[in-house]
Amino acid sequence: MINVSIVDLPLVIAFWLTFTRWVAVLFQLPIFDNTSIPVTAKVLTSLLISYAFFPMVKTHMLNEVLTVGAEHFWYLTIFHTIVGLLIGFLVKSIMQTFIAAGSIMTQQIGFASISYFDPTFVSRIGPFEKIIQWTILIMIISTGALLPMFKGVVNSFFSISAVSIGKMATIPIFYQDFFKGVFEAAFLLATPILFTNLILNMVMGIIARTVPQMNILMVSFVVNIGIGLIVFFAISDEFFHVAYKMYVDRLGDWFQFVI
Repeated sequence: MINVSIVDLPLVIAFWLTFTRWVAVLFQLPIFDNTSIPVTAKVLTSLLISYAFFPMVKTHMLNEVLTVGAEHFWYLTIFHTIVGLLIGFLVKSIMQTFIAAGSIMTQQIGFASISYFDPTFVSRIGPFEKIIQWTILIMIISTGALLPMFKGVVNSFFSISAVSIGKMATIPIFYQDFFKGVFEAAFLLATPILFTNLILNMVMGIIARTVPQMNILMVSFVVNIGIGLIVFFAISDEFFHVAYKMYVDRLGDWFQFVI
């Protein structure tokens, strides 16, 4: 029979709290929030990342456990879980900028109309959302722009703790500016499609009055989708360039908040 005993309880609690915050952050990232990835793989990845970064925050986490007290284990666990969820949500909100822009485009050119004609249509994720999300994600990973996110999470252990919440006290103001910027960015990215759709609707309205016998509804579906794809193809280089810059700017705002 094997007896297992904990020699250094504060150290074990410090590592557990580090893992708790990391797993709350990583589970919300675009790569890990995919339901096709097994939960075991997500947990093991979070465990490895926590183990890799733990030496950097070990001293600070030990001091926090000793200051608050090991007997307040559940309080510390709940606190770090909430902080991790909040930090991960802010990171995920940056990516939602591009998904929102893709959703506006999908609605405008008519791809979303399939849900009205096909009762078995379950997915509400349009083609633009997927294309934009994965293109931006590949750009972020390939250029190393994901590293500031990891650095920000590590720094958050020093700035946001159970002893001092740091800039968390100003979170209402930060939220207001942050999400206002996210909405403006999504609208700006979708502007070319919105403007094109406005012109098309005006042209279709004139055609409908001039040639009333034409089935303008069916024609508009084809024209909106076709013109929308052409416009997106024409602006794709500038679109992803601007989108990547917006990601870096928003991540910079988030980085300043967590430190």
